[in-house]
Amino acid sequence: MIVPLLRMRLIFAMAGLGISVWALTVPFAKIRFHLSDGTLGFMLLAGGMGGTLVMPFAGLAVARWGSRATVIGATIGVMALMPLLAIAPTPFAFTAILLFYGACFGLLDIAMNAQGAVVEARDGRLQMSGFHGCYSIGTLGVSLAIILLLRLHLTYPLCSVLAAIVMGLMLLSARGLIGKSGDAPVSGRHFAWPNRATIVLGLCCFACFMTEGVATDWSTIYLRFNRGMALDTAPYGYAAFAVAMTASRFLGDAVATRLGKPVIMRLGCALAVLGFGLAIFIKTGWVDVLGFGLVGLGTANIAPLVFSAAARVPGMSASHSAPAIMALGYSGFLIGPVIIGLVANHLGLGFALGVDAVLLGATFFAAKAVV
Repeated sequence: MIVPLLRMRLIFAMAGLGISVWALTVPFAKIRFHLSDGTLGFMLLAGGMGGTLVMPFAGLAVARWGSRATVIGATIGVMALMPLLAIAPTPFAFTAILLFYGACFGLLDIAMNAQGAVVEARDGRLQMSGFHGCYSIGTLGVSLAIILLLRLHLTYPLCSVLAAIVMGLMLLSARGLIGKSGDAPVSGRHFAWPNRATIVLGLCCFACFMTEGVATDWSTIYLRFNRGMALDTAPYGYAAFAVAMTASRFLGDAVATRLGKPVIMRLGCALAVLGFGLAIFIKTGWVDVLGFGLVGLGTANIAPLVFSAAARVPGMSASHSAPAIMALGYSGFLIGPVIIGLVANHLGLGFALGVDAVLLGATFFAAKAVV
């Protein structure tokens, strides 16, 4: 199982690269098209709609072609669309491309998690937090690489082409993943209404993924336009978020075993709220970068704890509870940043970040759900 584990980690890192390029494209689009926060929020809704619309069909695609083939097909779509986002000539074209980009990435996310679950089950040990840690390494690596390339005066469209090429090289590892015959079978009824415990866990996941989406789409814009940082240094906020999240995820399983899952979840929520407080109330760019780092440190292990608890929901099988929780959480990642954009357009981006902090504060009181 050593080879499939390594290949699976590389696939998660590849997906992190894809979402990071999406994140770094957003401020360039805002500048290029002279967009307000509200208009940009509506445009980002296209990415959320694409991911949400594909979600009901993602499971069917995995069942029909297998998770490995679905990962390959979705990644090819992401690679093809990535440079187009950077050179879209009009806001309408950018929005249309983002719709398809969100759909391909949503399909990739669900398929790689399905493959990851199979690999984890065959290995017989918990691996999902480590997989998501590799995802964070992918987001961090490409963020730092693009910052360096921009400092070397490469254009952003060229950076996106290079990122797509790297993504294609990483995709070669998918040939060693488990084929369709090894995917987990779907048992029981095809549909079941989520119960109360599933909804609570799903809302916790929504808040966590919304925070990740907000950091992805808005942290660079916040530091650039609200704190006056240069365009080549403003991405440090997202980089700090990714660094802290990566470190926290690789340590998460051991710390949760020692201190207990609810304690880790409460501590994470508290750290994330503190980080947002620094970013909102301390008007110093580098302190705000530290704030986004604390947000990443705090939220990193909430989703893995929730996914782990999804398999133990009373009165509902894991084959029904886990997809429901993941769908609700993923909608937070896609739609949450749009909500932030709409609020920011009327009340300011700092106030909008406070809305996210309030949701994380509410999650603090639901920590018992992950026991």
